[in-house]
Amino acid sequence: MNKDSTNTNSFKNDIIKSLQSFKNSFFRLLKQIKKEFRLLRTDPWNLVIAILIPPGIILLFSFMNAESGTPTAIDVVVVSNDSNTFINPNNFTEQSLDNYSKPYLDAVNKSVYLNLIEFYNASEYPYGMEEAREKLRWGEIKCIIVIPVDFSEFLELGLPGQLQCVPDTSDFQNLQKNLNSVYDSIQIFTRDNNLTPQFYLEGYEEFAIPPDYNFKFNSTAVLILPLMIFGIANVLTILVIVKEKPIARLLLTPVKRAEILISKYITYGSVLLIQNIAMILASLAGGLYVKGSMMDLFGALYILGYVGMSMGIFISAISKSKTEANQLFFAFFIVIILLSGLFVPLDSMPIYLQIFAAILPLTHGDPMISAIISKGKSLFGYNFFILLIVSLVLNIITFIVFLRRRYEV
Repeated sequence: MNKDSTNTNSFKNDIIKSLQSFKNSFFRLLKQIKKEFRLLRTDPWNLVIAILIPPGIILLFSFMNAESGTPTAIDVVVVSNDSNTFINPNNFTEQSLDNYSKPYLDAVNKSVYLNLIEFYNASEYPYGMEEAREKLRWGEIKCIIVIPVDFSEFLELGLPGQLQCVPDTSDFQNLQKNLNSVYDSIQIFTRDNNLTPQFYLEGYEEFAIPPDYNFKFNSTAVLILPLMIFGIANVLTILVIVKEKPIARLLLTPVKRAEILISKYITYGSVLLIQNIAMILASLAGGLYVKGSMMDLFGALYILGYVGMSMGIFISAISKSKTEANQLFFAFFIVIILLSGLFVPLDSMPIYLQIFAAILPLTHGDPMISAIISKGKSLFGYNFFILLIVSLVLNIITFIVFLRRRYEV
């Protein structure tokens, strides 16, 4: 009985010591977090960069890309290979049919999004397509619309008629806008000629931007949001360790190294939270259309910003000076941007670069945010979990480096 009583008392003492240790650690962590926020207040430019500049830049982009009252029409050339006769396969006789080339030209002229520069009838002028391509090559037009040979025949027989579109793909930022402009003429053509009476054509199709929203800003925001949230979170944290001159003296206090790092993650994670809210509100005020859930968009921006914050703290932990931290940041950031797929398609890279790019944050951040905004997809997918794994790996490596590193007092 005495032995059991001793074991019970020992167990109780262990629990009390564990609770007391947890309590002490918790209060030390709270004091360290307060210290981190006081350090933030002593450097107000960091807060300006993190909270005020991002929404300001977003609003500036929204004003620069604001839609005017009258849409800008794009210059096009129409080339018709259509014929108004065809051979009846039953009796091999030539039959006349209605030519739909002229009604489509009327639709092009009615569209406020298209400006018809030239019309070439290939049966009368066989070099029309070559001249149209020259105009496209020299930037005189944005798109060539080709009416195929069997266009009128298919429509007469109740089959779907197809139009061919040759856009200026060098202007990739406006590529979707130019294609949407061509589609506007198709809507007018089908409506005026009653070709699809069983369908009611809405003002916009699936995955398109509704007319009440800023189309140009939406295409721009999909590109700048991932880049901005990741880059600013990275810049904000690359000096959080190396800039602290008393860090070595701080390590002589009862505060543990792990608590120092945890306090930094909590503090700058809180700043990231405010930053995300400010950026989303500024984007909505600028006319951003989000097809998906706002919580999904917030989560996508936060996980991408958290990866940027984790990378910044990692750089700060392995750097011996501010100069080294800045140099490492530029080296990391340039590689991440170049291999992110934002400027160079991933498919065009060698296979070894594609494998390396698969672990970079922006490679997954851009398609994830784009899918939420334009396609309404859920946050929890392949890209999200890759970013989560990358951030956890960076956190673990940072803790190992910081716990093992020696500091001179």
